[in-house]
Amino acid sequence: MIKSRLILGVAMLTGACVFSAFAADAAAKPAAKTAVKPAAAKVADTLVIEGRVLEIPGKFPPNDLYNYVYIMKYRVIKVVKGVYAEKDILVGHYNPLIPRSQVKDAKMKKYVAGNVEKFEVGAKHKLTLIKSIGTVWQDAIEDEYFDATGDKYFALKADIAQ
Repeated sequence: MIKSRLILGVAMLTGACVFSAFAADAAAKPAAKTAVKPAAAKVADTLVIEGRVLEIPGKFPPNDLYNYVYIMKYRVIKVVKGVYAEKDILVGHYNPLIPRSQVKDAKMKKYVAGNVEKFEVGAKHKLTLIKSIGTVWQDAIEDEYFDATGDKYFALKADIAQ
């Protein structure tokens, strides 16, 4: 009985030492990062439309609080490139209070372009879109269309349409 307790104690002590050595080794190595980085938007994956802003629900939050993408509803007037069969489309714009040409965020400047200065209901835009906002943006999204079915697009470029 004493011999079996001694063997058990040695086994537990050995296991504790092995675990401690493993834990110390794991602590010394930085943990692998699991954050998903947005994939680069590819021009081949884009949809280009002309559309009219139908709805801008609520007010845009001030840009001094946080960066965000704001979802707006557009009526599709014409599909310029790609395929889109619905009459309305949900589009996310990065920090819509900032004119498209004045976006300074180093991370997002490469994804946001155009000559739109201000977003207003009724305005007509030519939009270059990429499906899945998550392709470009991983943070806050102001979305009043959370229960809408279908895809939501990210606006890579927003120009005033003639």
